[in-house]
Amino acid sequence: MPSDVDICNLALLRLGTRSSIASLAEGSTEANACALLYPVVRDTLLTLHPWRFASRRTALADLGTPPEPWRFRYAYPADCLRAQSILQPLQGGPAIRFVVAGDLDSSGNPIRVILADQPQAELVYTGRIAVPTLFNAMFVEALSWMMAAELAVGLTGDKTLAQTCQEAAGAAVASARAEDGNESADIHHVLPESLEVRGYPHCERGPSWRNP
Repeated sequence: MPSDVDICNLALLRLGTRSSIASLAEGSTEANACALLYPVVRDTLLTLHPWRFASRRTALADLGTPPEPWRFRYAYPADCLRAQSILQPLQGGPAIRFVVAGDLDSSGNPIRVILADQPQAELVYTGRIAVPTLFNAMFVEALSWMMAAELAVGLTGDKTLAQTCQEAAGAAVASARAEDGNESADIHHVLPESLEVRGYPHCERGPSWRNP
């Protein structure tokens, strides 16, 4: 499977540039732009759909002292990009109502927490995948087009090219999402308005955990 550098070089190729990079840390204009944008664009794509390769399940750590009207306050997993659903432990029943909120830890530092009424809750979530070993070919295709769209204006100054890449990215995301959805069921559409207005397709989130 391609590396982070390979994905960035594919994006640069889509822009028609003659430059490629050997490392995100090499210091060239292209490498600096890719190093800045790649983690953001990768995580954005990961949140657009509950990709099966990025879906994880974990027992949540109870922090105690929940605010009213909630019964439980849980720690937000460090690698969580998007909480999908909370399940009853050792069961496959309906998803439990919850909300992600801001809070303070015992030292007064800001943290994210999950509030719910479910004891011993287990969270299904989209995790941050920092190494692209698990990315399939269609996810790589979508990620490279999204990178190209974000890099276009800064590296080429061509707004028309940027729009073309944005449209190609939207189509690639839709294809990758549909292919991933073929391996799951019971989906409904959820997409933050801030992402929808940028032209990305509606994401789909399953209300219950499915083992691969």
